[in-house]
Amino acid sequence: MLPATAASGSMQKNMFMDKLIANLAARFPDLTEADITLSVEIILGAMSERLVSGGRIELRGFGSFSLNTQLAGTCKNSVLESNQYVPEASAVIFKPGQVIRESVNNAA
Repeated sequence: MLPATAASGSMQKNMFMDKLIANLAARFPDLTEADITLSVEIILGAMSERLVSGGRIELRGFGSFSLNTQLAGTCKNSVLESNQYVPEASAVIFKPGQVIRESVNNAA
């Protein structure tokens, strides 16, 4: 199961998961909700672990996910006129595939 870092993040995750599970249950009525929930948690957990370990995820025709790390350093705070330390930070980057890009561009 994916860890929730904040209460609002947990609520968003649960809303997303509930909707995803409901859509899958409607599409595959022969599967139980418990089986669908377990499948979704395993897939998303594996994706999270791959990103945390520095890996890249590619879903053909959909897009790819990678982790971008910004190195620690200092920056100038122009208001306080002092240097401030900025810790290392990571962000998940999504690059849409050609099919998704074309769908979005044609819909606009």
